[in-house]
Amino acid sequence: MSTATRPKPSPLSWLGGSTRGASVTRLVLSLTLFLVLWQVAATYLVDNRLLLVPVDEVVVALGNEISSGAFGKNFATTFLELAIAFPLAVFGGFVIGAILAGSKPVRQTLDPILTALYSLPIVALAPLFTAGLGFGIASKVAVVVLMAIFPVITNTDAGLRSAEPNLIETARSYGASRTQVLRTVTLPHSVPFIISGIRVAFARALVGVIVAEFFGAIAGFGFAIAAAAQSYQTARLLGYVVVLGAVGLIASIGLTALEKRLAPWKED
Repeated sequence: MSTATRPKPSPLSWLGGSTRGASVTRLVLSLTLFLVLWQVAATYLVDNRLLLVPVDEVVVALGNEISSGAFGKNFATTFLELAIAFPLAVFGGFVIGAILAGSKPVRQTLDPILTALYSLPIVALAPLFTAGLGFGIASKVAVVVLMAIFPVITNTDAGLRSAEPNLIETARSYGASRTQVLRTVTLPHSVPFIISGIRVAFARALVGVIVAEFFGAIAGFGFAIAAAAQSYQTARLLGYVVVLGAVGLIASIGLTALEKRLAPWKED
């Protein structure tokens, strides 16, 4: 009597899995495909070198920036501003979102104001912040906080209000206090929402800090991109843009890993 053998998984099914090896392979394939398409387009399809240059020229230009010390100075300036502003946006967004979720009258009162502020083109106000707060860090921090805080507010509010009522009632029936319900039911359930809000907020923060530096800075990635654009140094400009994209990608991967650690029960 023969026993049935389990069929071996195909490469495609393995690639679609949730293992670390499959995730790394997907990332490498995605980045490789992007770079190949970029190189082909810049070499054979796009003749205007003010618009696009080959990858190897971008690498050379970025290497020159690093060796000259300009990259390190710009990196330190931009990420100091982010290091101050982004935690403020996350903390403030979480606190405001928790207040909205905990009080229906407060939420109904503030929701129109927050919706209107969220809809404003904050980046268009960057010159006003620069004029009022100067060319230092304060104006950049203000722009980044206003750009990044609203996704955290809305996702925290939605996450804290989306917990299953049956789970809350069950916890209360066992004598759990309001704080215990928040700690054991509501807050864990809202973790995926909050992390998603933080991911969106970080992307908006990157845009905010670059735009703020466009309008008044003596260093930073935004300053370097604006200077490269004015002197038509496309390779140098794209070098900084690629680094920003890499930072955003690394932050997204890190936040996804944090979400899986804090909420392992969440299905992909």
